[in-house]
Amino acid sequence: MKKLLRVVVQGLFLNTNVLAGIKNIGNELSINIPKNFKYFEITFKQIVSRFPDISDELIYEDFGIGMGSKLIVIANNKKTINFFNDVTTISGLEKLNRKHIQPIIKKFSSESFLKKILKDLQKMYPNKNFNTMSEDQLIELMADMYEDPKMIRKFEKIFKPFINKFNKEYKLERYTILILGDKPADQLVAELNSLKISEMKDNIYDWLDELYEEYKDPSFRQLKNWEFEIARNHKGNLYLYSDKSMQSPYVSNRYEQELFMTTKDNKIFVALSICAKNCNRNTDFLELIEPTDLYVKLNHKNENNSDNDNIVNQLEQLNSLYKSGVLTKEEFEKAKKKILN
Repeated sequence: MKKLLRVVVQGLFLNTNVLAGIKNIGNELSINIPKNFKYFEITFKQIVSRFPDISDELIYEDFGIGMGSKLIVIANNKKTINFFNDVTTISGLEKLNRKHIQPIIKKFSSESFLKKILKDLQKMYPNKNFNTMSEDQLIELMADMYEDPKMIRKFEKIFKPFINKFNKEYKLERYTILILGDKPADQLVAELNSLKISEMKDNIYDWLDELYEEYKDPSFRQLKNWEFEIARNHKGNLYLYSDKSMQSPYVSNRYEQELFMTTKDNKIFVALSICAKNCNRNTDFLELIEPTDLYVKLNHKNENNSDNDNIVNQLEQLNSLYKSGVLTKEEFEKAKKKILN
C-alpha cells in the first residue's frame, strides 16, 4: 500500500487528450471523462525509462504491479497537467525545486524561524525543559502545537506567499489519479480473502501507527484516526473506500478527497480523487468511476448467494495456488479453514 500511494507523488507523464465521454483504460475497464477535463496516462515502463533509479519503488510484483502497470490522471485544467509533466522530467524537477521547494526550505530552516518555533513552544509549554527532551518528545510537542487553531492561522500566514505562488503556476483544483495493475495478484487476493474484515482493518491501523512512529510527521498523526470502509461489491470483490480527507495540519482550508481500492480479475485498481475548489462537498469520483462497475455495493437480498459464490471462487483460487506451488500444504489448509469458517 505504501508503494502504491507513494507512486502518486513520484510523477505522471502526459500521453494524450480525449473529449468528454467514455474512455477505455484497459483491463476491460472504462471511465467517464467529465466535460472539459483532460486525460493522461503512462506505463511504469515509460517512467522507469526516464528514472531508472526509482524502479524498486514502482515495481512491486506481490501487488501485481509490473512494467505494464498504468498511471492515469484526469484533471480539470492544463495547469494541473503541467505539474505532473514537471515532476516527470529532470528539467521540470529542477525547475520545481528551484522555484518552489528551495525557497520553502530556506525559509523554514532559517535561524530566525527556528527561534520563533522555540519561542512558541516555550509559551505553550512553560514548564517543559526543552534542553533535556529527546527528539521524539520534541516532535510530539510540535505535533500538538500544529493542531492548535492559533498556530494553524499563524502558519497559514507564513505559508501563504509560497502556496499562492505554487497555485498560480499549477492550479491543483480537481483531479483524479488512477493506478492499474498489469498482473493478477492472486496470492495477495487469496490472503486477503482468508482474513475477516475486522482483521484487515486492524492490520491497516497497525500500519498507520507504524508509519507515524517511523516519520513522526504531524501530517501523519491524523491517519491514526482515519475512517474507511472495507466491504465487498456486488461481484464479491473486496474494496476499501474512504471519503475522509487527509487534511494538512498546517492549513485550515478544507478539501474533499475520496480513495478507492479494489481488484478486477485480481488486478489492482486504485483511484484517488481530490477537489480543492468549487467542490459542493464531493469530488468527481462517482461520475468518473461509474462505467467501471467496481463500486456497486452488495444488495442485501443477494448477499447470501453472492457470499456462497465468493467462497467457491476463493477455494478455487487457493487450490490453484497450492497446485502451482505458491502455497505450502500447511498454508493451504490454514487459509481454507478460515474461508470455510
